[in-house]
Amino acid sequence: MAFLLVSAYLLLTHTQGAPVENGALLETLKSQVGLFSNKSEHYSAQVRPPGTSRRIPQTIIIGVRKGGTRALLEMLDIHPNIVVAATEVHFFDWDENYVKGIDWYRSLMPFSYGNQITIEKTPGYFTSPQAPERIHDMNSSIKLLITHPGLYIGRSELLQTLE
Repeated sequence: MAFLLVSAYLLLTHTQGAPVENGALLETLKSQVGLFSNKSEHYSAQVRPPGTSRRIPQTIIIGVRKGGTRALLEMLDIHPNIVVAATEVHFFDWDENYVKGIDWYRSLMPFSYGNQITIEKTPGYFTSPQAPERIHDMNSSIKLLITHPGLYIGRSELLQTLE
């Protein structure tokens, strides 16, 4: 599908004139279509795709720093039924963010459809004494994905965790 869209774009816009630099074309497509990413960071705060809403995450990735949390998030973000928060939120581990409330937290989540899983990643939750209770108070059935250099979870186990 992406190849078809890129081909159509090239055919329609560049049949005459100088060759286009690939980097410029890629950036144009990313900004206009959001073609190569699921992330809702392409939407401004005022634009909500029809049928979507901002929801609290159903899954949170925690783990030691430099333990692969970003890599796990990027791999999961490839799946069309997963949307990810654009940044580390530090809601449950930083008091100054936690006092802003759940509506503030939800406002930082990406827009998602009902069939999509919203995921947030903040490694600091792993070492925070207050984060576990705060996460549990928000949603006692939330899925936590833990990364640690000494742990290994296979693909099938990870998919079962997300179901």
